[in-house]
Amino acid sequence: MNSISSQIRLSILVLTSLFSVSCMAAPVLQEHTIKIDGKQRRYFHLSNTAAAHSGPAILLVSGSGCDDFSVRLSMFFERYSTAVNVYYLEKPGVIKNADGSKCSKEFQAADKFDQRLSDHIKFLEQEPELKKMPARSIAVLGFSEGGAVAPYIARDSKKIGWLATAGSGGLKQSEEFLIFADRGVEPYAKPFSRDYFLHIYAEIMKDGKSLSKEFFGHPYAYWSGRLFTDPLSVYASLDIPMVAAMGEKDDSVPIESGHALRDYFLKHPEKDFHFVEFPGASHGLKTPDRNGAQEFVAGLEGWFKGDKKAFELK
Repeated sequence: MNSISSQIRLSILVLTSLFSVSCMAAPVLQEHTIKIDGKQRRYFHLSNTAAAHSGPAILLVSGSGCDDFSVRLSMFFERYSTAVNVYYLEKPGVIKNADGSKCSKEFQAADKFDQRLSDHIKFLEQEPELKKMPARSIAVLGFSEGGAVAPYIARDSKKIGWLATAGSGGLKQSEEFLIFADRGVEPYAKPFSRDYFLHIYAEIMKDGKSLSKEFFGHPYAYWSGRLFTDPLSVYASLDIPMVAAMGEKDDSVPIESGHALRDYFLKHPEKDFHFVEFPGASHGLKTPDRNGAQEFVAGLEGWFKGDKKAFELK
């Protein structure tokens, strides 16, 4: 009887373990709406509904463009082994399931740096669950352009207690384009050039509200709020844990921009900052044999708990 009872108890434990793992393996992405500045907006919540959250909630800020990022959101957390609790506010004017090939007029009119920043601050203050969360209890995670916005969100919201970025650095984007031009990287050096960029910068400064004049596929109104922001000064003002990841072969943001962050914080060891460089990796932290974006997101689990080796690359 004792042997049979032991076998039954063992079977129950195995089944319980398998049930727990199956719950953890299937986070659910739920779509909701919220009114910001009088307009209905879509937002998404990715969570393991049957599991308790062990880490902070994550506010995810996506990159540029009008594609429907929500269809890819879950992929980034496939290697995140603990319960996820991620909130994502969609940009205004993004069509459901859009591939980004054609942007709506609503999107074009609203696609400005300052608006992305203010929208996320209002989202943190108004979304029912986020509104209840105390100071320094939420992490902001920004990809690409979202990584440029994320430090400003951390600066302007007391709810943010961690800052993580991927595919963005510490230099002004106007400087980043010039670095590529000087390095001879196409198309920044050919067919364009340093002189061309300096001319365009002057034009954007003069006509920064224009939605009809375009540069690199975006109207001047977009670039006037993006080209000249100074992320390094914002990083320097923060007193929360920070981590920035970049691919060594990033062809959208030069690695020198990440090195500017790295080098600044090497001189300021009192700040809690980590720089993670993925050898040979692209803007999306990918190489032919590794998905660095998933590795980076998975490393956040240990980083939230203070693990200094959370992002050690193998």
